[in-house]
Amino acid sequence: LGEVKPSALGDPFRLVLDFYRAKEPAPGSSPKVQAEPLRLMVLDAGHGGHDPGAIGPSGLQEKEVVLDVTKRLARLVEEGLGVKVALTRAGDAFVPLRERTSFANAQRADLFVSIHANAHRASASEGVETYFLSSEATDNEARQVAALENGVIQLESEQAKANMDILKSILWDLAQSEFQQESSRLAETVQDTMVGSLQIPTRGVKQAGFYVLGGAAMPAILVEIGFLTNRREERKLKDPGYRERIAKAIYAGLAEYKRRYDQKNALSQTAEASR
Repeated sequence: LGEVKPSALGDPFRLVLDFYRAKEPAPGSSPKVQAEPLRLMVLDAGHGGHDPGAIGPSGLQEKEVVLDVTKRLARLVEEGLGVKVALTRAGDAFVPLRERTSFANAQRADLFVSIHANAHRASASEGVETYFLSSEATDNEARQVAALENGVIQLESEQAKANMDILKSILWDLAQSEFQQESSRLAETVQDTMVGSLQIPTRGVKQAGFYVLGGAAMPAILVEIGFLTNRREERKLKDPGYRERIAKAIYAGLAEYKRRYDQKNALSQTAEASR
């Protein structure tokens, strides 16, 4: 079987399916496992431009915090893992939700990581949580977080909203079902290293219907790095040193995921060679 990679493109808005034919083995030879290394990661800083995201009691904006953390993480990944990083936004720009995973698909990225900061009407809410995509939310809180992050669609054009409604279920079924298990593994690994490194309460790994993850043709997760609506966490998120710690914690999770990924590929190659 070959490979199918979906992507959503604009002007005009359309769904594009790229079909790749499986390579035929040479006559007399056995099929070989194609163990490709992780080569490109897309990091997505949530919100931006006229969409500030969550806002803390002192006015700290989510878009500012997550962009700084994302840039720090990009540096660590490129220097420490030798993996190329592409950013969905490198400055204070508004990027529609559908264009974020479309960008990752167009780049043929191996991983997609979206970084956000949380908000809750209960100001005492605290901790970090990591999500992967599912049409069914883990619980009511997960559903509320997804609704909050998906609210940015209201800042997009009416046509974009309509297109999102039409395409989201198709894209999820075509793309993310194939990668849900790996997305879950990636989420668990990143969540574990964040909690261990930051010594912060864990809210666990959850699943929900985040538009920003819909249509990603690769393992994809969304990381909530803390609650801006919690005064104590907002103070920490203002601190450049703490932001660096967050970036290093996420990096540690990505490094561990890559180590396991490479190990799995090496075992596959060894098993294939011994046949």
